Amino acid sequence: MIKKYKYYVSILFLSGTILLGCVPKHPQTKTEKQFGNYDMRSDLTPSRLTIAMWDYSWLNQHYKGGFFEDYDKVTNELIERGFNTVRIDAFPLVIGKLENNEQQVTIAGDPLRNWGASDKDRKHAVVTELLAFMQVCKEKNISVILSSWGLGANEFPDIRKDYESPRVHWQAWEKVLDILKENDLLSHVVYVDFDQEFPYFSPVAPELNRLGQVKREKSTSALEAMEAAGSIQNNFDKLAWNPQQMKFVRNYLNSTLTHFQHKYPELRFTFSFTSYWKEVRAMNIKSFDVLELHFWLTQSERFGSRSGFGGMKKDRGEHDYKDYMDRLEKTMQSSRPMLMKDMHNRLAWAKVWSEEIGAPLTTTEAWGPWWHMDHKDLSWEWLYDWCEDGMKLSSDYELWGTTPWNYSHPYWENWKNIEWYQKVNGQFINN
Repeated sequence: MIKKYKYYVSILFLSGTILLGCVPKHPQTKTEKQFGNYDMRSDLTPSRLTIAMWDYSWLNQHYKGGFFEDYDKVTNELIERGFNTVRIDAFPLVIGKLENNEQQVTIAGDPLRNWGASDKDRKHAVVTELLAFMQVCKEKNISVILSSWGLGANEFPDIRKDYESPRVHWQAWEKVLDILKENDLLSHVVYVDFDQEFPYFSPVAPELNRLGQVKREKSTSALEAMEAAGSIQNNFDKLAWNPQQMKFVRNYLNSTLTHFQHKYPELRFTFSFTSYWKEVRAMNIKSFDVLELHFWLTQSERFGSRSGFGGMKKDRGEHDYKDYMDRLEKTMQSSRPMLMKDMHNRLAWAKVWSEEIGAPLTTTEAWGPWWHMDHKDLSWEWLYDWCEDGMKLSSDYELWGTTPWNYSHPYWENWKNIEWYQKVNGQFINN
């Protein structure tokens, strides 16, 4: 007998094997395996997010005759299809420039635009419309993810230049969050994504590009080479961003997250990424409240070389896509298993990163090519099939939030396929 522990020892002789069991008397202590199996989603509300990415369409097409004319109607349709969350552009750069909350700005017409197309220039009271949309979502228990595509208006044509200083950018986001807080419209915000697919739409992108022109210093002696081999920057040399860029981005991401987490401890904050995953992971930033990554079929070199996706004209105009569609069908015939394995690999890598930093994994744009169109030459059947598998992968890799694809808007023909949306969203919620 040993103090504090009572051991029960049994010796069994079975087929020449001796089994020895020691049982300490601590019935309430969790094992290491139990700790490792902790699922953050079980303590998050909602425990699963089924997300429709409504980008800036919720504003651009909010006019008489527009697809988002009636917020009550479109949110009812959203719920009917099994969605409980929307991700929208909160237009922080525009709101940051407004002199008062009632001020109107002009959103340029662009009928060929892929998302949020508008037939002509239209006036919008951005704050008023944001409050109206957020109020409807709150009343219907629809969660909201706030993001930014860095967009302006006709009155502010080169708006990103005005926000190249991170602190000025912070002030714009603070203004948005404070307005929502004053109107009691923050409780259903599940998280804030400061920069959609950083750095592509970010006001700090010009500085990041400038730093990319800085030549990397080379070691000139054996001693310098050995010292470099022991430094973190040597690892950065193998990445897409140089050491100066890495330092700049790490400071920007960390300082932004820290600033807002301190000011709004009741909210969650992150940046979404479609590229530069290795670079950001190498920074070992553990202040992301959510890890939002976008998983595209077009991230595959196999898909790109076969389909010719990269060189196509992508808008709502009348183009010939027969060759592209033929290539898509043949690509799926020859390479679907490899493309699916590639998707598995990306999700497995992302899940480890999520566990590493203790942040739940989400995707709000995913699975197929980032662009597809309602067009006489283009079939959607293969995409339904592919994206349905993507939704199953979301369960397999324990994502907190996912989306069927980035085409879940009232203006796509697929919006009429209520049964499919109910099926894929329902399967995810119940797993």
